[in-house]
Amino acid sequence: MTLPIARRPLCKRNFHRPPGLRNIGAWLVSSFVFLALGGSWIWADHAGKSVRVYRTEGPIKVDGVLDETAWREAGAISDFVQQEPKVDEPATEKTEVRLILSGGALYVGVECFDSEAGKIIARERRRDNNLRDDDRFEIVLDTFHDHRNAFYFVTNPLGTRFDALITDEGVDVNREWDERWWVEARMTPRGWTLEFEIPLAILRASPEQDVWGINFQRFIRRKTEIAFWTGWNRDFSFVQVSQAGHLEGMRGTQAGLRARIKPYLLGGFRHHTLESGRRGFENSSEAGLEVAKVGITPSLIAEFTANTDFAQVEVDEAVVNLTRFPLFFAEKREFFLEHAGIFDFSLGGRRGFPNDRILQMFFSRRIGLTADRRPVPVIGGAKVTGRVQGLDVGLLDVQTDQFGTAPGSNYAIARVKKNILARSNFGVFFSNRQSGRTDDTNRVAGADVNFTFFKNFDIQGSLGRSFTGGVNGDQKMGRLKLNLLSDIYELFLEHLYLGDDFRHDIGFVQRNGIRRTQPTILWKPRLRSRSIRNLVFRQEVLYFSDTHNHLLDRQQVFQFAVSFRDDSRLRFNTTHNLERLRADFRINPQVTIPQSVYRFRNYFVEYDSPPQHVTGIRTHWEWGNFYGGKRRILELGPSFKPWPGFSSEFSYQFNDLDLPQGSFRTHVVNSRFNVSLNNRWLTTAIAQYDSASKRVVFFFRLRFIYRPGDDLYVVFNQTSGVGPAPSDADRAFLVKFTRSFEF
Repeated sequence: MTLPIARRPLCKRNFHRPPGLRNIGAWLVSSFVFLALGGSWIWADHAGKSVRVYRTEGPIKVDGVLDETAWREAGAISDFVQQEPKVDEPATEKTEVRLILSGGALYVGVECFDSEAGKIIARERRRDNNLRDDDRFEIVLDTFHDHRNAFYFVTNPLGTRFDALITDEGVDVNREWDERWWVEARMTPRGWTLEFEIPLAILRASPEQDVWGINFQRFIRRKTEIAFWTGWNRDFSFVQVSQAGHLEGMRGTQAGLRARIKPYLLGGFRHHTLESGRRGFENSSEAGLEVAKVGITPSLIAEFTANTDFAQVEVDEAVVNLTRFPLFFAEKREFFLEHAGIFDFSLGGRRGFPNDRILQMFFSRRIGLTADRRPVPVIGGAKVTGRVQGLDVGLLDVQTDQFGTAPGSNYAIARVKKNILARSNFGVFFSNRQSGRTDDTNRVAGADVNFTFFKNFDIQGSLGRSFTGGVNGDQKMGRLKLNLLSDIYELFLEHLYLGDDFRHDIGFVQRNGIRRTQPTILWKPRLRSRSIRNLVFRQEVLYFSDTHNHLLDRQQVFQFAVSFRDDSRLRFNTTHNLERLRADFRINPQVTIPQSVYRFRNYFVEYDSPPQHVTGIRTHWEWGNFYGGKRRILELGPSFKPWPGFSSEFSYQFNDLDLPQGSFRTHVVNSRFNVSLNNRWLTTAIAQYDSASKRVVFFFRLRFIYRPGDDLYVVFNQTSGVGPAPSDADRAFLVKFTRSFEF
């Protein structure tokens, strides 16, 4: 057992002083001037392949059969090159792509030849679900041709649709962007064929823009083969739009949405404990405006919502929080997710790395949800996103109603970015939350810069300050991050400063009053092996001090991983922790850890099985010391996908804690079943249990996509307690119908 340390206070020691906020500001200003004068240092390579679109007035029937005359007349591109497993070698299976512009839409015809067509893998039918386990074909369209932002379309041999918005070369990949486009797929004896119809109305481009950026990727699941049309260098991922090729002949294209209105009708009831204290039914019927979109210009769109409803949104996963800090839950509501990437504030990384979970400058779950994840009525909202006068612009304003004792609040955000040099940008950010009370306000203002040197060296920095009613303390924040990325190595160095009184009511702040310094090194050597793709060695240090440079926490991480050619992975990790508790920490209703300084080490081993197998498994076993005691964690995640349209996923986490102040165990279960009769009738059932709250949740949703962009939902949701004194169940049954009208 590791006992609390009783040596002299760590705050009296002389530690290396990380760069302060003033140093970060001076560095950012000098870097901007240097880079503005030295643009030749910035790497850019836009000399990719080119293809010219074929124009026709004839109709194209989207049925997955490329039998129209126009498809034969359109030239085919087929020179795909491997990125994996053998970089810079021709793809092992031939792929032909043709492009046609006709009747206000871009049509993409694809024939994916396969010498073993019977071994093609395709099981997923759920709209916008991850297609990583299937064969698939992907498209990126950079309609501004700015080499940074793009529309992303993916499908598999079943014609399942996935779409997203790419911002800043994958700093944000917004998978919740949903638009009206069509694709049909056919399996054939010699492979599979595809026909895409992408309406120009859902894209954004100037009629004067003759060249768009475009790229294609094909993934052959059984071979784990990735083949690109252009930009197959392993130092880059497919979402890094600067590596795309060129689509010529687009001048005069009338892209951009004119107007679309999407109202909804909601009918149903809720059975729960009423304010009077008795059990009863409550009417949940509503009508409102899901979203209205108006094209201000081809590249600038305004969106509106009123009496907004999110009845169809899935429940969050059940978790047990054994940390001192709040947990991060991802946004799932459509209105807040569409075009959310524009609001990102210099806190992400390239290659689609997730945003920082210590601080996120736009966290829309603060709007319309309480801290314990209960919905707050949204009266209405408006959003403007797009490009104007060479600037990327995002404006958001939402008004919530009173909920319980909390007054209604107005939430407003403004974000403007300017692209500079080849692959860099700078921007400003402002947010405001205020209620009807004059002293209940919180505002945050800031600026950020993102520079890319050469091809793989990024510098990101930001400065900001909050302004909270009645608070006069240290409300500053600052961040500097250096990224050096390649296929073989990755180097990161980050310093983050959050003042003692920094507060962000429309952001996620895990903890304030800190300086965090984080150097990370990854070495990923590739092996000449039939089974092993590469090894990964990771060394990382997270150093937390308070704003006076007194040590709070330190984590020293070493990880070794083996990545196999079938996409399975084995990891071993060891972490040495030092944590200074400045206050007692109640980790459990019956167990409180006293304030002190603790040192402990823990280990974990985990394995992810090949994703293409019908039966999969993810296992995680962790053990070691924990606040003067012991902790063991077991996680199991089996999955079963026996045939197209059916999948089951199960996760179980067991925590066993033996501390000097007491012992306890927790169990968390999350299970999901998906049955899809075809790509339009989709059902999802979710069951959850966690022993800490003794809560059982059951969620069922039937989704009928009766036409792209419009749905009929049938939803049943129940939350209840278990144990010696179970709580009464809270049940809701809802039917929701949406219908779009375009003008």
